[in-house]
Amino acid sequence: MEGAQEEKFNSSSSLKQIRTFQGDVARALKTQNESIYSIHETEKLKQASGGTVPSFAVDDSPKRRMAFLLGGGLLFIILGLSGAWLAYNEFLKKTAPPMVTMPENRFITPQQTIEIDLTGASRDKALEAIQEETGGVREDELKHLVLRKGVGPAAPLITSTEFFLILGGAVPSNLIRAFEPLFMLGTLGESRFLIFKISSYDNAFGGMLNWENRMPSDIGPIFSTNDLVKNIPSTYVFKDIVSKNKDVRALFAPITPESTSTIPVLLYSFFDNRMLIITESLDTLKVLIDRLTQESLSR
Repeated sequence: MEGAQEEKFNSSSSLKQIRTFQGDVARALKTQNESIYSIHETEKLKQASGGTVPSFAVDDSPKRRMAFLLGGGLLFIILGLSGAWLAYNEFLKKTAPPMVTMPENRFITPQQTIEIDLTGASRDKALEAIQEETGGVREDELKHLVLRKGVGPAAPLITSTEFFLILGGAVPSNLIRAFEPLFMLGTLGESRFLIFKISSYDNAFGGMLNWENRMPSDIGPIFSTNDLVKNIPSTYVFKDIVSKNKDVRALFAPITPESTSTIPVLLYSFFDNRMLIITESLDTLKVLIDRLTQESLSR
């Protein structure tokens, strides 16, 4: 009798467990959107852990799996874009043209550039090297003569003070102090020019007035008008003229020793009180002023 009751109790308990499990499955499918597989796995974990399951093991919903998939996909996209960006930058570095180093004394953009090594050069050697490189330039072409102490773009530039030391002469000390180290020597067609940056307009202006009587002999040989300069009578001096609304000091010389007609052979003018232009032609001076103005506006 007692055994029959015990068997009936066990049968009732098993039936209750089956009904409870079926109810749990139905509720899970209905309310939690769980799959049969996830419910089965959760039940196995319950049995293995004595009836308790960690919360992270129970949450196996499609939303969570979808979140993991989206997060992983986004991570792969970010890594892919980063790799592409790095590869593109590396490509640009390898295919970019080499950077061309411009001399600091290039005040006007030239069509030609030639470098001259004046290391240890005497006055005569320096003038000869300059004369050799100033020929064969078209009328509308500007050629920049870069004077260096050595060969190559890494060699130091000749400063204005060093330039006048090579040429010798008697340049007033206050004028040399008024010049900044950088200056530009060039030729426009057959006409030569010098452009100096100045640090003091007053000292530069006064120094130029004091240097006028020695300019023809000190720097005259640089210019193509040197033959006329050498034959200037002592009575000829610099005069004030105006060109392009700029005050100009000009030295005129007879076209021939017997001629009464004169032309300017050496002249200078200040550009915005920041630069001094020395040249031999009014036309060249006009072009230089126009180009310096354009360079100033483009910066």
